[in-house]
Amino acid sequence: MRVLLVHPEDEPPQQIPCPHFDLIIDFARAPISTYEHWSLRFGCPTISFYDFAKEIEDLHLVKKLLEPGMRVMVDQSGIDWWDVLSLAVLPDLQSMMLIPRLADYLSSDCELFATRPFPLAKCLQHSLGVQLRVIGSRRTAVSRFLRHYSSALSNLNIAQLYQVAQDKFDKRHNIRRHLAARAPSSKKPVFLLPTAYINVSRMAVSIAELLPDHSFLLVCARKSSELKSLPANVRMVSLDAYFAALNKAEIYTLMGDWEILEQRLISRSKIFENAKIAGIFKGIPSLIRWALALRAAWIRVFQAEHVTACLCADDNNPYSRIPLILANQRAIPTIALHHGALDLCMAVKQQCADYYLAKSAMERDYLLNQCKIEQKTVIGPSAIIGSAPTKIANSESDQKCLVFFTEPYHVGSWRHDEVYRELLPHLLALASNYGLKLIFKLHPFESSKAHIRILRKFLPSEDVRRIGVITGPPNSELWRNTRVAITVESTTALECTALGIPVFLCGWLRHHYGGYQGQYARFGFGHILDSVEQLADIPQLLRSQEKAAPVSHESSMTINPQLLRELLTGRCAAREEAVGA
Repeated sequence: MRVLLVHPEDEPPQQIPCPHFDLIIDFARAPISTYEHWSLRFGCPTISFYDFAKEIEDLHLVKKLLEPGMRVMVDQSGIDWWDVLSLAVLPDLQSMMLIPRLADYLSSDCELFATRPFPLAKCLQHSLGVQLRVIGSRRTAVSRFLRHYSSALSNLNIAQLYQVAQDKFDKRHNIRRHLAARAPSSKKPVFLLPTAYINVSRMAVSIAELLPDHSFLLVCARKSSELKSLPANVRMVSLDAYFAALNKAEIYTLMGDWEILEQRLISRSKIFENAKIAGIFKGIPSLIRWALALRAAWIRVFQAEHVTACLCADDNNPYSRIPLILANQRAIPTIALHHGALDLCMAVKQQCADYYLAKSAMERDYLLNQCKIEQKTVIGPSAIIGSAPTKIANSESDQKCLVFFTEPYHVGSWRHDEVYRELLPHLLALASNYGLKLIFKLHPFESSKAHIRILRKFLPSEDVRRIGVITGPPNSELWRNTRVAITVESTTALECTALGIPVFLCGWLRHHYGGYQGQYARFGFGHILDSVEQLADIPQLLRSQEKAAPVSHESSMTINPQLLRELLTGRCAAREEAVGA
């Protein structure tokens, strides 16, 4: 059995030096239409590596996988470094979990071929105990390398390029700390808001606005997380100025601890053995140095400011997770929440905040029943003010747009071009038949320049000119003009539903982990479409929805101010009552 393994950035080569393949395995994800095309072209079945994923079940399996490493690398600040660093390599470990399943699917006497050498192919080869032949020359590899970076850089705007350069070449803020002036401390009690991304900043500040009589400190770990305007009770500073040279003795100690932990993990599971083969652990020493620099910077923030509580809207990222842990170790009240609708990592990570705020009944159900979080730590939705956004009262003639809310599909292992190759003709036909203008509202991780390039690649110029591409947070004008919204799993599905805008979810493009779409649908936030062809059914589905009785949705993101004050000031009686809500 001849099996071709296709790297995520490759396609099956046009000229194959073998007479025939029996199976093609794509190590990315693509729409079914792409695999049908490949199957016809090469005369054999084509599947995706991620077909072997098991959504929620795998999240619980990976938590069990990580558990033996917990409470081994704990420093004097109380930080468990495996807890922090394991989240950084989580996607790679999830991929490692799929290798044994794929190996069981293939026969041990198969012949493996790959479009280029890559870690997952090497792990599969090791698991099967067979040879791996690579198709392609060194010249091809160099060409691919140059094309990859040329494409990546050309898709970014100036601000994004600047941030990428800082993240890559000044990871430990050695340059930035010399250029940043530390803001004078106010010495007043403040509630800390750590952030590294713009959406996290927006969520944190929206909560701070609920308590105008309290002072909040928004500490931005990256330039791209800074806000242009702030409420009067929020002060914003950069974390850059708090970085300093590292303690080499502590680095040496933690590196030794990591070597011991690495051997322990490898001895416990073949998945970690594969991770070692794949080189996943090679980056851990660099991550340790970076994370130690972060910890030291945050300790200086606590020393300089009178922090009395910490509210974290992203406890996945080390930039904002580390200060949450430090605050918790100092017995300062800590609250965590997620800036989006749902967070699949809640099923995996250790809980390091006193309480987690569930912004809706849907999120609370997800935390308790899917992620298996202890009920006593979750603040229920009855602790949330139930005032949904005012529904749009426009006439149908005002609503002129079909809006597709995009997501960074490459982050979910999708072949970005293939997604749009399939979607664009169907979206354009739907908009045209329905008499609407097609608008793409971009995710913050995407640039308009890159998106317009995609449109030009797959559509005639006259069609591209009829399409709108917008960035930034949705505004009232966009909501007023939106007749129909389409997305995959974006949080905007909740906003659209609350505003009375029909929203449809592209079920065939859902993430291979998390189960977000099913959770949305169970609580009435969007209608799942099972294939791209079903986009054409939207007008009929809308007529059916108009005849149906209206459904009431609670989706408020507004927290009860009195409860928030009591949680942040550590008034235990109020907190006990809130948990039972």
